[in-house]
Amino acid sequence: MASRLPPPPSPEEIRAATPAIAPVPPGSRPFFSVMIPTYNCAGYLRETLASVLAQDAGRDEMQIEIVDDCSTKDDPEAVVAELGRGRVVFYRNPRNLGPTQTFNVCVERARGHWVHILHGDDAVLPGLYDECRRAIAVRPDLVMVAGPLVMIDETGRWVAVIGPRGPELGGVFEDFLRVEAAEQLLQYAGTVVKREAYERVGGFCTVFGHTQDMDMWFRIGECGPVWCTHRPYGLFRVHSASDTSRQLVLGTNVHEEVIAVQMNLARLVTHGIPPPDDWRERLARRAYRNARKLHRAGSREGRLNQARWAVRLAPTPRNLWLWLRARVGALADGR
Repeated sequence: MASRLPPPPSPEEIRAATPAIAPVPPGSRPFFSVMIPTYNCAGYLRETLASVLAQDAGRDEMQIEIVDDCSTKDDPEAVVAELGRGRVVFYRNPRNLGPTQTFNVCVERARGHWVHILHGDDAVLPGLYDECRRAIAVRPDLVMVAGPLVMIDETGRWVAVIGPRGPELGGVFEDFLRVEAAEQLLQYAGTVVKREAYERVGGFCTVFGHTQDMDMWFRIGECGPVWCTHRPYGLFRVHSASDTSRQLVLGTNVHEEVIAVQMNLARLVTHGIPPPDDWRERLARRAYRNARKLHRAGSREGRLNQARWAVRLAPTPRNLWLWLRARVGALADGR
C-alpha cells in the first residue's frame, strides 16, 4: 500500500500566505509587462534581455523591467545599463525575499494589461508577443496564453521540447484544469497572464518555494479560458546552479508537487470535474526518471531522495529495487 502523504495546508493558511494584488491606477498603460526576476544569474541575463529587446514594440506597448533579489555574486544592474540603454528599468528588492515573493513583486510592479514573468536565465523565441496578440484578438476572454517550451542547458543547447502540445494554429486548452491539477504543465518562460486575473486570484502563495507556479496556473485557469500556442516560444534553462536542479537533488520538488496536487484535486471537485485516478503513479514515474538521470549525473544524494519519493508514492517492485540500490550506494558513502 502506498505511504501516507504530507497533508496540504488548511484553507486559512493558504489565504494568509496569498497576498492581494491591487489594480493598476487609471491611466495610460502598456499592453505587455515583461518582468524579469534575477538572482545571481547575470551571465545569462544578457541573452534574456536581448531576446526580449528584439521583440520590443516601444514603451507604449511594452514595459520591460528587471527585479533583482539582491544578487551577491554578480552585477545585473551593469548588464541592464549596458544592454538596456535607458529602455529597461532596474529595480532591486530592499532585501533578499526569495523567488516566490520576488514573483509577487514582479506582478505588483507590472503596469501592463498582460504580464510575462521571464526568469533571468531563460529567454524567449521570436514571435511570442505577436502570438499572444493574435490569440487575444481571437478570444478576448482569455486569462492566460501558454504553450510548450524548449529546454536548454548551460550553453544554450536545445535539449528537449516539454509541456503541452497545442493544435496546429493554436487554440483553447479545453481540458486545462484537469490536466494542470496533477501535472506541472507550464513554465514561466512560455506563460503570459492577464493582470486582471492576478488581481482576482491574488499573488503567488508563499507556502511554496518551488511549485508556486503549479498552484498559480491552476487558480488562473479557474478564472477563464487558457490558450495553448501551436509551437514553443520560450526557452527554459536548466543548469547546475538553477533552483530547479537544487530542488531535484533535495527531493523538495516532489514534496511540493504532492502538496500542490492535493490542493488542486480538492479544487477540481468544486468544478464538478472528476480527478485523475493515476496521479500518484505519474508523480512516482517522474521521480523514478529523475533518480535515473541524477544517477547518471553522479548525484547519489539526488538519486536516493528521488527514489524515496518514488517508493512513497507507488511502492512497486521496480521502485523498491531502485530505492534499495540507491540506499546501498548512500550507505557506501557513509550517509
